[in-house]
Amino acid sequence: MNIPFVIATGKSIQGTMMLRNDLGLDKNLMSKEEYRNFVTTNQNLSQKRIPSPAICANGCVIYDGYKEIQDQIYLTTEELLKSLDLIDNFFTKLNIDYEVAFYVGSYTYFNADKYYSSRIRDDFKEPIRILPRNELLEKVHNNTLKINKLCIFSEVEAITGFRSELETFTKNNTSLIYAQGDPYCIDIMPLLGNKGQGIQALKKLLHVNSDNILCFGDGNNDLTMFQECKYGIAMGNAIDALKAKSVYVTKSNAEDGLAFALEKIFL
Repeated sequence: MNIPFVIATGKSIQGTMMLRNDLGLDKNLMSKEEYRNFVTTNQNLSQKRIPSPAICANGCVIYDGYKEIQDQIYLTTEELLKSLDLIDNFFTKLNIDYEVAFYVGSYTYFNADKYYSSRIRDDFKEPIRILPRNELLEKVHNNTLKINKLCIFSEVEAITGFRSELETFTKNNTSLIYAQGDPYCIDIMPLLGNKGQGIQALKKLLHVNSDNILCFGDGNNDLTMFQECKYGIAMGNAIDALKAKSVYVTKSNAEDGLAFALEKIFL
C-alpha cells in the first residue's frame, strides 16, 4: 500500500485505465493533503493507497498519481512533417495499408477509423479521436494541437523494414528517436521522449533515487528505463539486449512473470 506502482507504457493514460482498474491503483486513494502529510512524516496515518504516477507515450507524458499531467515534450512542426513524409513515402511505395496514431497529451488521434484504430478502441478500450490529416495539421500549424509522438501501425514485415529506414533517419535527424514495443507498430518521438527520462522525472516527483526503483520490461523501449533503476527485471520473453542489462530474468508475460517475481521478492 505504501509502494507506488507505476505503469510505464507507450500508450496514452486512457489506454492504461483497464489495467489501473484491474490493479485497483485508484481505489481508496489518499487525498492530496493526506499524501503531502505522508511525504513529510513517512507515516500512512490514513491507511489509504498512496498515489501511483504513470509514464505514458514512452516517456513523452508524465502523470502524477492523480492522473494530472506534470510534464510533457512534443515533436516540433518540422520534426512532425519530416516524419510524416518518411512514413507516407515508405508505405506508399510498398503499396501496403498503414495507420498513424498521433499522441496528444491524454488522447490518441487517428486520421480515419480503420483496422488498428478500431482494435485499440474495441480490444484495448482506449478512446480514440478521428481527425482527417489536413485538419489535424492545420491545428498543429495554428499551435492548437501539439503532438507528443507518432505510432505507425502496419503488417509485421513492413514495420520491420521501416525500422531499418528509421535507423538511418534518426542518425540524420538527431533530435528524434524511435522505439518498438510490439512487432506490428513502431514509435517516432523527440530525443528526450523515452522511459528513462520518465523515470528521472518520477525520481523528483516521488523523492526517491535509483536504489529504490524496481523495473520490469521486455522491449527495446525499456532499455533506457533499466539505465535509471538499480533493479531491472527482464521478462522471459524480453529481447536479449534487455536481458543483458537485467539483474534477474523472470518468467514470460504469458506465464505471469511479473507476479512470479514480485512473490519471490516480497513474500
